Amino acid sequence: MNSMIIGLFIIIAVSAGGGWFISSAKQVEKPVKVMLFVLYFWLFIFVQVIVFAILYHFGLIDSLGIV
Repeated sequence: MNSMIIGLFIIIAVSAGGGWFISSAKQVEKPVKVMLFVLYFWLFIFVQVIVFAILYHFGLIDSLGIV
């Protein structure tokens, strides 16, 4: 499998786990938990993409031999 696809799966898994963990701790109705999960899921996605973009821009990912 391509390393980019594996990386995307890892980002999605981390985001789903983080979104579920944070939204499940809230004591609210189920529809609100679903909306909070989606909110936190996308928040984690954007933060990870920004962090990896910054690392790639400064060449830190290339020096690790990941890409």
